[in-house]
Amino acid sequence: MSKGNTVQNLRSAGRVVALIFAFFSVLTYVMSLVLGPILFYSTPDGLSVAAHHLHELPVDIFMGVYTAPIPLGVSYGVLFAGMWVIFVLCFALAGLSEGGFYKSFKEVLSKPIALAKTNFLYMMPLVASGLLYATVLITQIQETQGVKTGSLNFPPKTSPYVILLNLAFAPLNEEFAFRITTIGIPLAILLLIRYRSDPKLASIKSRVGLFFLTMFSPELAKSKMGYRNVATNGLLHGISLLEWVLILLSSFVFGAAHFLLGGGWEIGKVSTAFLAGFVFAIMYVSYGAYADILLHWFFNYHFTVLDMASTAYGSTLSGLVNIAEGWSIIGGVIIVIVVVLTSAVTISDHLTKRAAGLNSKAT
Repeated sequence: MSKGNTVQNLRSAGRVVALIFAFFSVLTYVMSLVLGPILFYSTPDGLSVAAHHLHELPVDIFMGVYTAPIPLGVSYGVLFAGMWVIFVLCFALAGLSEGGFYKSFKEVLSKPIALAKTNFLYMMPLVASGLLYATVLITQIQETQGVKTGSLNFPPKTSPYVILLNLAFAPLNEEFAFRITTIGIPLAILLLIRYRSDPKLASIKSRVGLFFLTMFSPELAKSKMGYRNVATNGLLHGISLLEWVLILLSSFVFGAAHFLLGGGWEIGKVSTAFLAGFVFAIMYVSYGAYADILLHWFFNYHFTVLDMASTAYGSTLSGLVNIAEGWSIIGGVIIVIVVVLTSAVTISDHLTKRAAGLNSKAT
């Protein structure tokens, strides 16, 4: 069998694995998304927490440099419902992006997996599980060298539903602080200055619209104005220098903040939080705010709800929960192996062709 056929077979196998993995992963996402409100509103402890009153909600801006207290005057139960609705909307947007989940699912066997052209709901399990596996691997390596990661701690006897509420709020608050405002607003200002004479921005309404569109989806805003973007120029060249600087800066501060602000995290958390922030930021500029929120949701809400459901319902759901959690780790390992093997064979094939080309020129 030629190397070309080997590469093709590996790619086909990888696409089949990715397709199966994405389908069943999305099912586990739906399961945890549905279980959240069931737990919160049907258990005595959940109902007790839901009845508590919240006067104001602190929202962080620009990497937490400024915190705006938003007056709400609602119960914890209403707050959780509002956050849950936002997560559902994010999943809806993810499922409709780039032609829809079904289109990506149908064409994955015949087309390469391209980050800019593939539906995010299809890409999310691949990215999320790969990031999870990388995080676990880095943590284990650091631990063997004596670099402790620690864990998130809450005061003793804190209700698990208060913990769930805090963990559900983090994807919204932290993504707003570290990605949407830190990357989106400077990029919006750049586009407004660069295209200030463009007829598309002739009115105040159009300029305000572009500003908020950039915060919601840098990719859509850049595409609208004809600025280089991921869909047209690929991942490396479709992200501007300003975006790369902001991505690296926000990721570094995101990693450092997890350690410096305490909460139980130790110095080892800086590296894994930096990596997570970097991936969240790439997804944000490539797809939109819903993408990085959902990736953050995967680490905070998804596993927390599955663990709580396992505790609340015992053996009834523990088997499904174990499968869902194990699925993410095993899938991440498989994806990494397929990518490494495919890349190695592809590079080898490229070098062989290049050597053959040089030899033919020499003769």
